[in-house]
Amino acid sequence: MTEHVFPRWIIGLALGLMACLAHAQTPPSAPAPAPAPASTNALAIRVDALRAQLGPSTESLSQDRADFLRRQLLASLERRQDMVLAIRDVQRLSENPARTQAPPPQGVLALDDLRRDLQRIDEELASGERRHALLEQERTSMATQLANRVAAQRTLADQGAAPDVQALMKLEAELVESATAEVDMMIRLGEVQQAYAKAQRDAIAARLAQTRGREVAVTPADAAAVDARLRARGDELRRHMGATVVARERARNELASAPPSLPPLQLELLKERIANADIDLELAREALLNLSTEQIAWQTALRFYRDHDESALVDAARHGPELIQRLQRRHDYLDTLSDQLLARSGGLTTELAQNPDAPDAADKRALRDVFDERIRMVQLARFDENRLIDLVERMRADFDERASIYGWRERLRLGWAFVRDGVSRFWNFELFTVNQEIEVDGRKTQAPRGVIVGKVIQAPLLLVVGLFFAVKLTKWWERWRRRSGMDDGRVRLMRRWILALLIAACVLGSLVIAGIPLAAFAFIGGAVAIGIGFGMQSLFKNLISGVLVLLERPFRLGDVIEVGALRGQVVDIDLRTSVVRDADGADTLIPNSVLMEENVKNVTFRTRVQRQSLAVVVDGDSDPRTVSDAMREAAERHGQLRDDPEPTVLLEEFADNGLRFALIYWIELVPGMDRRRIASDLRLMILGAFADAGVKMAPPPKAH
Repeated sequence: MTEHVFPRWIIGLALGLMACLAHAQTPPSAPAPAPAPASTNALAIRVDALRAQLGPSTESLSQDRADFLRRQLLASLERRQDMVLAIRDVQRLSENPARTQAPPPQGVLALDDLRRDLQRIDEELASGERRHALLEQERTSMATQLANRVAAQRTLADQGAAPDVQALMKLEAELVESATAEVDMMIRLGEVQQAYAKAQRDAIAARLAQTRGREVAVTPADAAAVDARLRARGDELRRHMGATVVARERARNELASAPPSLPPLQLELLKERIANADIDLELAREALLNLSTEQIAWQTALRFYRDHDESALVDAARHGPELIQRLQRRHDYLDTLSDQLLARSGGLTTELAQNPDAPDAADKRALRDVFDERIRMVQLARFDENRLIDLVERMRADFDERASIYGWRERLRLGWAFVRDGVSRFWNFELFTVNQEIEVDGRKTQAPRGVIVGKVIQAPLLLVVGLFFAVKLTKWWERWRRRSGMDDGRVRLMRRWILALLIAACVLGSLVIAGIPLAAFAFIGGAVAIGIGFGMQSLFKNLISGVLVLLERPFRLGDVIEVGALRGQVVDIDLRTSVVRDADGADTLIPNSVLMEENVKNVTFRTRVQRQSLAVVVDGDSDPRTVSDAMREAAERHGQLRDDPEPTVLLEEFADNGLRFALIYWIELVPGMDRRRIASDLRLMILGAFADAGVKMAPPPKAH
């Protein structure tokens, strides 16, 4: 017969559920426990009966199968007894809430403690929901197993099996039944604990609701307590780092003094101990960085609660998501590292289980202990990351909640704070970086320097001011030299040279004062050298023409122009070339110098409305008014013609073969309109109108 093994994770869940009761303390005025129900008494009777039947303890399953099953059943029944008491304790706590309502938190630390408790209870409730779903699935599986056991027991009874076999099957069925009832009780215990946790959450939420719309007091004791916590944590981390450094040196000395004939596993053990010390130091440094981040977070909170500084909200909104993302990435990395270490430790455990008496079993156990210690360090680091993430999220949530109930004055100050932050970020936005050579202690090194928007704005302003004074100064100098009798031509030439030198000095001075390194413009020399080699004259000609086109705007995007034999729509205007798309959809690049030097006809310069004409020759015996009315009605039925001016029909000529009429109409040249298709549609409509009116087209002219 198959052995029933109760799932180990179910037992862990039960122990975890019962361990949660350790956090709840029974009030002094709690009533005495109620008498045990009948089911509890039945459990106690069955437990006593099993204990009387048990023989001496043994580790061998083959010696006495029935005794082994009774011990398993006894453990299950005792767990059920413990859960009955746990359910009753939680129900008693839930039925006896505090009679007096707790006051709202007085101080920023008390407020954060309440928010931390609320966050913890939310996580416990979410975990409880997942736990309940898993238990429901396990309950279904256990019910199926119980039905199979009962069916097997009946089959043995019908077949007349031996009494000891039937008794053994009965014990197995009873064990499965007890395990099923145990799962039911765990589900009930979870429901009771969920209800109690929800009640606690509601109480905490009610206390937090009392703080809405009220200022949170920040006493000197709160600030001192925050500093004391952070200082104590920092001192503890530094002491731990000192001890880790000592342990690392000891491990390195052991590795250095190890004999060459040391077995590979022992050598790996020494190296992994050094790696443990290195990882411990790295995690401690990361913890110190988290501690400084936590200090910044508390300083931001104190600025908001104590100083009523709206810029604290700006800092939280700006840096909070980035900080959480960084911490979450670190947390994910630690999760991955923890999984790798668990895999290595589990591999060693499997090897030891398969061959516990191997010669290197002791070394493997020591190596596994090293990995287990590393897992513990990683788990502590994960807890520290989670703690900081929770703190930042709590502060941001409280900031957002208090900002949502601001009055118009506070909202105005908050908006101004966001505007200042936006302007500051734009002013300090780094456009690019350049490497500048500097000399430090006689050695030359490359140091990157950033070029920000503020420097780019400062440089032109300083340049404009410098040019203004340079022009004024040279003018005054020119007038003064002319009064002294110097030749006018010589004065003008000297003034131009002096102005050119002053302009160059203003450019360099503005760059230096604005803090823009000259290396940022080093590419200009290379560009000029390359341009001279490949025809700089033509390039600059087109560039200047492009600038003139953009400034004068003889045509704009979407205009229809004619350049020589090319007619099309302007789809792009660049500094060097412009792009014209013809009726076939082909794009033609025209240099801007050509557009400035040749005759360019802009069809849509003033207006996009354009006149079109369509000529028709009808038979000479046709009634002219009938023809005119038919053509006008066909034009009026067309939906793409302009109503103002309205279509007009003119009798243009008495041709040799008939009467020549012309339809004059106006269309608006918008993107996507094809004037040839409009003319084709009009011709088809006119032919239809002529057929309805009995008008015949003129025969072709006679050839001479």
